[in-house]
Amino acid sequence: MYPLRNFTPAVNTLTENIIQRAPIGMAVIDFDGIYRDVNPAYCRIYGYSAHEFLGQSYTMIFAAEQRASILARHQSYIRCEIPDLKGEFDVVRKDGSRLQVVAESVRIPATDSPGMRLVYVVDITERRQMEQELLAAQAVQNVLFQTSPQGIIYYDPEGRLSSANPAAGRILGLRADEFRALPAHDLGWPLIQEDGQALSPNDFPVARVLATKESVRNVVIGIRIAKGPVRWLLFSAMPLWRADSLISIYAWFEDITERVQRDSALVAAASTDYLTGLPNRRTVMDALKREMARLSRFSDQPCAVLLLDIDFFKRVNDNFGHLTGDAVLQAVASGLQSQVRSLDVVGRVGGEEFLIVLPNTTLVDALTLADRIRQFVENMPIDFANMVHHVTLSIGVSLLCYEDADVSQVCDRADRALYEAKTSGRNQVCAQA
Repeated sequence: MYPLRNFTPAVNTLTENIIQRAPIGMAVIDFDGIYRDVNPAYCRIYGYSAHEFLGQSYTMIFAAEQRASILARHQSYIRCEIPDLKGEFDVVRKDGSRLQVVAESVRIPATDSPGMRLVYVVDITERRQMEQELLAAQAVQNVLFQTSPQGIIYYDPEGRLSSANPAAGRILGLRADEFRALPAHDLGWPLIQEDGQALSPNDFPVARVLATKESVRNVVIGIRIAKGPVRWLLFSAMPLWRADSLISIYAWFEDITERVQRDSALVAAASTDYLTGLPNRRTVMDALKREMARLSRFSDQPCAVLLLDIDFFKRVNDNFGHLTGDAVLQAVASGLQSQVRSLDVVGRVGGEEFLIVLPNTTLVDALTLADRIRQFVENMPIDFANMVHHVTLSIGVSLLCYEDADVSQVCDRADRALYEAKTSGRNQVCAQA
């Protein structure tokens, strides 16, 4: 950075520890209007690098016709001829776009020059544009308010509902008189988050705007209307200002229930085996990776893996057709799920191959479960197309080890154990530690 010469140690400390790390734009400007230091936030506001600023006149950010008067006012301030130098300013970015900023200055005395000033800058362009757009829209606001398909609600500065449009009533199932009776920043129904947990009243967007005075955009909220299904909203809220006073909170939302349901269906389709409804290979391997990560933290909580294969499955397809084969896979999948705990993960990882992840399970317990599953499937009748079929399983068992580099190693051991069960006559359980 450009060196700050003849400054006291305190000013150097200020520059190093505050200016460079400040979230708002800050710059040091000498009497001649030359940049002596700028922080990263200042560079971001104006679109220049620090090297492009340093050594240049700070009037570069103003329109050419303003520069002389701007510099004169700057020098008058440093000479204490005017009490302060603050306000809103129209400035120009490197790319030529115009900004509105709020700036305020602090004098910095120097021993070998008339002095310098430290300027603080905040970009308020978006806020001012928003205010202008709101003012420009007032002429047609009532028509838009009444006809908008989005729900629109205005709240007063205390968070009490002041008005709502017809779409808001339709989406929320509330009449106008019911809206007026709502408590502060409330929708009248229990609210939930995307994960199904209750939404804290303090996290409701209107409450957040009241607390922070900042806009809150695109929050997904579920509402439980009476005993009906959850309705999902995409909810936004923003403060409206007059001068420096909060006059209202503008909230708008749309019903995205169908979109959420569609997205949920897509996620389920991407993670589920289409035929059996079990988790697919990617999903069950992700579960195994999570167990490996857990084992690295809690080495006393073992995890076992069962790799299962339907014996002579090709004969079922060849002799009875693929529809029968599909019925067998579905029956085996259902049977496997019936034999495990809710925390266990059963997935289909191949044509007739299944993988079961058993958290917090020893090798002895895994072998016991594997043999119980083997017997269960062996004795399970599969009724399809007026015929009863029976199949058996070969099962390989292994234990996830702390030393494993990745999950492929435990899968390889289970696969070798499965191969041993196959070559030893099938309908057996074998293990490899």
